[in-house]
Amino acid sequence: MKIKAYELKGLVGKQTYRSYLVYGQNKGLVREKSQVIIDTYKNEQTEVIKFENEELISEPDKLSNEFNTYSLTSEKKIIHILNTKDNLMEIIDKTISDQDSNNLIVFESSELTPRSKLRKFFEKEKKLGIIACYFDSERDVQDLIENAFKKENLSISKDLILMIAKHLGKERHIIKNEIEKIILYLKDKKKFEIKDILRCLSQNEKFGFDDLNYSICDGNVLKLDKIINQLYLEGINPIALLRSTARHFQKILLVNKKMEDGISLNESLRELKPPIFFLYLNQFKEHVKNWKTSICHKAIQRIMETEELCKVNSKISKIICWRTLRNLASVKY
Repeated sequence: MKIKAYELKGLVGKQTYRSYLVYGQNKGLVREKSQVIIDTYKNEQTEVIKFENEELISEPDKLSNEFNTYSLTSEKKIIHILNTKDNLMEIIDKTISDQDSNNLIVFESSELTPRSKLRKFFEKEKKLGIIACYFDSERDVQDLIENAFKKENLSISKDLILMIAKHLGKERHIIKNEIEKIILYLKDKKKFEIKDILRCLSQNEKFGFDDLNYSICDGNVLKLDKIINQLYLEGINPIALLRSTARHFQKILLVNKKMEDGISLNESLRELKPPIFFLYLNQFKEHVKNWKTSICHKAIQRIMETEELCKVNSKISKIICWRTLRNLASVKY
């Protein structure tokens, strides 16, 4: 049966399910939720046993023997299975479907499609629990940062929370490790500034669309190559890159047109929705200064043409997109 994250501790405490499947693309969160189950279920008289999926495939009776026998040294056992795959389905079914045991099995798996036999089985069976672990949203990351700083009695502004969140990505164990590193570095400082936090984050920068847009308009081709490569590795579609860049140029164009109508730069910036993130404000002002109206029109037109080319030539769309963005970054004002 599907369960929500907030229900997890209560259900484990009541021993509602005889087994849990924790799966998803967020490996850090999968491990965290598995540990919540283990910590909630176990006591001083609990034996925790770990197996890899392939170990159980090579010895098909091992899981059943462990689950359906008493521990020689403890009252109960928790059997923790790592990297669970669909090929273990028959063994799982045989082990837990018709058996009653004081022991608990926690299965960990990576992302499973709706067609997965394992996922279907745990979603259907009333005595089994399943919890999905997706990547953390930006709001989730901000909450993690805020709570971690509160726990250490460190005050931090909303702007700094936003800045840290933009650098940490979506993978839970990386996020938590980075937050711990930042807090450890800042703990003895009575006051800290953006530069102090950036010093911690500089070696673990997680690039996003803002980094893409600003590297193009800054003319930083080397950084641009690094960003595009990372975004492609994360599975981002080339058209998404092009549209993000087009929106950035549209913002520059809008500010330029307002200034041509006699509105000041700062007033024009205040009218942008959403507003420019404070860390990028000075850079954006430089973009407005360098990328005049006529050049912005040409850049947007080039991006639109490239998007059409990508749609027609999907097999080489990454190369087409990369060339266009690189050419834009090389423009001489």
